[in-house]
Amino acid sequence: MSGLRRKPVALGILLHTIGNEAVLKGWSVPRLGAKVYDEELKDVGYVSNVFGPIDSYFVAIKLTTNRQYSQNSKFYTME
Repeated sequence: MSGLRRKPVALGILLHTIGNEAVLKGWSVPRLGAKVYDEELKDVGYVSNVFGPIDSYFVAIKLTTNRQYSQNSKFYTME
């Protein structure tokens, strides 16, 4: 059953938050609606958009938590 386990994949680092939205500098391209986790692997929201040029894109996430994150905080999705 260990083949069914999912592992975290680095999504990007936090650039800016506005209300319950956050913009990350993307490291990996996620699927829309994918769950997003913080550095403690706590569920914090989901991917709402991917935008920008192909070689330097951004990921918008809709936050579903009231936690505050500092600039450059890392976020993850599960593979």
